[in-house]
Amino acid sequence: MLTQSPARRLMSLLAALCAGVLLTLVGAGPAGADTTPLRWHRYNIAEDPPNHERLSCLTDGEWRCLYDKVPEPTLGLSWDRAKGVFTGTDVTNTWECPDWYPTDLCDSVTRVISGTITYGPPGHPGFGPVDAEIVLTSDGTMWFSWVGLFACPWYPTFAEALASPADCVFSPSP
Repeated sequence: MLTQSPARRLMSLLAALCAGVLLTLVGAGPAGADTTPLRWHRYNIAEDPPNHERLSCLTDGEWRCLYDKVPEPTLGLSWDRAKGVFTGTDVTNTWECPDWYPTDLCDSVTRVISGTITYGPPGHPGFGPVDAEIVLTSDGTMWFSWVGLFACPWYPTFAEALASPADCVFSPSP
């Protein structure tokens, strides 16, 4: 049977304690603590019949979002397997509100994320990338914009989306 000297046991114990502290610090580090999940819903009245769209995001400096549609058979809404992936970064400090946005929207902006989105059903060629922006407002509404073309309101819950204005704003024709 192998035995360890008291000095060797003390060194092993100290090494195990240091490893435990290191793992605790790494596990509680910024990458895990600063990742924030966010989700918004849209009642898309432009489709006939309308549908429930969802944008689910994670942010830890870079924003990564998944666009999809949610089946709502009891509401008689349309649904397909369309998906999209948005990636972007915070540009709030340099962003200028387009003159075709409603004034109350521009006045309530708290954060703007600029990036691109690519759409496509699973297993098929995609559409995009499209330059896009996520515009967050002080009332919790998010406006998703294809840059220079349109912006549509999205809400924290689908119940809010059903009860709120769903109309998009469009850039005037060039």
